[in-house]
Amino acid sequence: MPLFNYEAVDLSGRKIRDTLTSSDEEALKTTLREKGLIPLSIKAGEAKESRFFERVSVKDLLTFTQELGNLLDAGLPIDRALYVLSEHSEKKALRSVIREVYIDIQKGNTLSYAMGKHKIFPRVYVNMIKAGESGGILEIVIKRLVSFLETSVSFKEEIVSAMIYPLLLTAVGGLMVTVLMLFVVPQFAQIFQDMGQALPLPTLILIQVSELFSSYWWAFAAAIFLAAFLLRGYAKTAEGKSYIDNLKLKLPVFRKLSMKLIISRFSRTLGTLLQSGVPILEALRISRDVVDNDTVSKKLLLLEEGVSKGRGLSQPLKESGVFPPIFNQMVAIGEEAGKLEETFLLIAERFEAETRSLIKRFVSLFEPALILIMGVVVGLIVISMLIGIFSINEIPI
Repeated sequence: MPLFNYEAVDLSGRKIRDTLTSSDEEALKTTLREKGLIPLSIKAGEAKESRFFERVSVKDLLTFTQELGNLLDAGLPIDRALYVLSEHSEKKALRSVIREVYIDIQKGNTLSYAMGKHKIFPRVYVNMIKAGESGGILEIVIKRLVSFLETSVSFKEEIVSAMIYPLLLTAVGGLMVTVLMLFVVPQFAQIFQDMGQALPLPTLILIQVSELFSSYWWAFAAAIFLAAFLLRGYAKTAEGKSYIDNLKLKLPVFRKLSMKLIISRFSRTLGTLLQSGVPILEALRISRDVVDNDTVSKKLLLLEEGVSKGRGLSQPLKESGVFPPIFNQMVAIGEEAGKLEETFLLIAERFEAETRSLIKRFVSLFEPALILIMGVVVGLIVISMLIGIFSINEIPI
């Protein structure tokens, strides 16, 4: 919906300037009057929430959920709590969405229905709210949502933090080699040319590579960007996504990591949904969507079929062959004990810990290997230049 900038006054005469999304100006005027405001001027505004810095992130959603839970614990009704958050949330884009949810609540709609109209609330979020409304345990479900989002955000931040140093090291090393090839080697090449003396083969090769790189660096850069663009476009197609997802599960380095991430995400989502009272078939559908791997997602369809036919969960899970035996055994034990929710959450904690450990081991091996590669490349460049200098001065090596 379009965004409007408006000026209005409240019943006390205080002037208010703000932004709000609405279908048109007349609908906005009606909304403002329902809030006890008298509109003075309304102008079409730019949809700032589409900008990167105004996007609503998972951390913003976590903050909103925490604040909503605190207000409900303090005894505020849901509509009043939403109104307070619509006035005080940090991001305008989020405030706008909360206002629309508040307006829908005022019209008699449920909270889950109002949230389901906005993309910032994932399916798992909306369905948990719906289950909480149906069971009359909305405050409890919101606390579980806070715990779910806190764990998800913390897990994601740990993985990102672990990868920052290797990426930074790669960028610095690449920049250093680029500076040597574009600026340092050409200076020595000019000196060697002025000397007019025959150069050793390693020095000649280095100078030729440097000249090629200096003359056609833009072509190399364009080729890299074009390849990245085409790969990204291919990955967005159904065929491309399926191929890449299948490749992730076959590559020796990434297979283990991909499966652990899939298991932890699937288990965390399914366990939280079941704990909140969402029916198992709906919980399985949502958890299958969260997996974000077409190859695994298709195999997980067997689970839904098995559960819908009354075969339970552990046997279809074993037949699907998606997850490792230890996962299937833990699910079978949890199903037999009647504690599937707790079992899936325990599985999630276990595989999240294993994922962190695997990433740390990978980084601990990757960092020295990267330093060694960069050292070899820079060393070859330096040695090739020194060989040329020694040959000009006729200094024995």
